[in-house]
Amino acid sequence: MLYLVSDAAYPVIFSSAGNLTNENQFLHPKRILDSYELISVTKGNLHIQSGGRSYHLTPGQFVLLFPEEYHFGTRPTEGELSFYWTHFYLRDREAAHCEEPEITAFFHETIPPRYMLPETGSLSANSRVNVLFVQLLDLAKRLGSLSAVQCNYAQSTLLLELTNECFFRRHLMQQKESIPLNIADLMEWLQLNYDTTLSVAGIAEKFGYHPSYLTSVFKRYSGYTITEYLNRQRIRVAKNLLISMPGLSLAEISEQIGISDEKYFMRLFKRYEGVTAAAYRKAFPEKRKNRI
Repeated sequence: MLYLVSDAAYPVIFSSAGNLTNENQFLHPKRILDSYELISVTKGNLHIQSGGRSYHLTPGQFVLLFPEEYHFGTRPTEGELSFYWTHFYLRDREAAHCEEPEITAFFHETIPPRYMLPETGSLSANSRVNVLFVQLLDLAKRLGSLSAVQCNYAQSTLLLELTNECFFRRHLMQQKESIPLNIADLMEWLQLNYDTTLSVAGIAEKFGYHPSYLTSVFKRYSGYTITEYLNRQRIRVAKNLLISMPGLSLAEISEQIGISDEKYFMRLFKRYEGVTAAAYRKAFPEKRKNRI
């Protein structure tokens, strides 16, 4: 696995971004770019090769294409395809392309802050990456010098969020000496099971704790009650659905994130985000589309 490691003290330089959609038989063009390209697939399968490395991406997976590497589609897609893409440059002249063993040394260092991006990986269901992609696309549609500066910071925020997500699991592994193993497992389990009907009593029984004790311990190490932690995961997924699937009603989104009461979902969303779910959906209507 190849990684990009770069100083994050300054924003990267945004070049362009878009949302490609294709109904069938898309084949990525053959080319060599002088910029980095990040692709996040949301529908269908994308088959691409870069620098002799082949990727077969499904929804929820991403790939980082490195500059000056020849890349091309290896076979046409079958059926619908949709993915977000963005091109960017680094300001850090000492940015490194590292293999897996080398990345460990960087991970232990906290200063300076760094972008640390694997060449490919999977996003969690409650990932904020595609939400940030849509916000970046919205900013890219605006005109003027201020928009260009905003895009640089929006692009950087997206890359930092991807860094955070990719190394979350590694962080939990490092913290296991101070965080009880069952609590770390529970945090990960809640991220995977947010869409089911859950109660604190049922969760406590599953993990072998008394409900009151589990609530106390969980809050001590996570900073949240179990219910709040679970609700935050649900709202993150809801934000993804609101902007990536405009055809879904609020009731359908509520059901998909494990909340049967649509009105409760709407109150919860307003509480955590400060705006209604409908207003959030309308906030980023503009996206650059590539329909091929």
